[in-house]
Amino acid sequence: MKYNLKFLLLSVSVFITSIAASVDTVLAQSVTQIDRSSQWNIQNQSNYNLIARRNRKKEINAFFRSDYDYWDARVLADYWGQSIDDSKARIGRKIMAGGRAVAILEQFLVDARVQALVSVSSSLNRNRNPHKFYTESKYDYDDAVDLAKFWGDRTPLDAKLRIERNLIMGNDEIIEEALRFARQ
Repeated sequence: MKYNLKFLLLSVSVFITSIAASVDTVLAQSVTQIDRSSQWNIQNQSNYNLIARRNRKKEINAFFRSDYDYWDARVLADYWGQSIDDSKARIGRKIMAGGRAVAILEQFLVDARVQALVSVSSSLNRNRNPHKFYTESKYDYDDAVDLAKFWGDRTPLDAKLRIERNLIMGNDEIIEEALRFARQ
């Protein structure tokens, strides 16, 4: 009976060991499958990021090759609630799509300009700084003084407001031309 008990214990021990080895094998295969799945996901995400960066670069290049400028992207960025770089890419994407997308872009730009002009007027009425585009521009107080005299505005503050509105409307070349004449 002693030998039977030893044999039984030995058999149970071998059985448990084989089950443990099987569990280890299954777990190792599962981990390997998870690792492969993770590697595939990482590779797929990496490829997606590479394609996205290439597409974004194409979109930004399309923007820079177009007739749209920084101020168009700036006004649309406010309108769309995104960064200026994202706005440039979105403009480029619409240009690349062509046709209908460009027509929609043009309407967005009109709407964005109207919204920006309204916000300038409402900022004046609420005693807020209405010159956020002016402050981001290259123009300074001396430019506002020169332009106020040239345009016949009462104060440089009025000229700043006019500069702001011209920037919103995408008329920065009008400001440049006026400055050239004002300084002659």
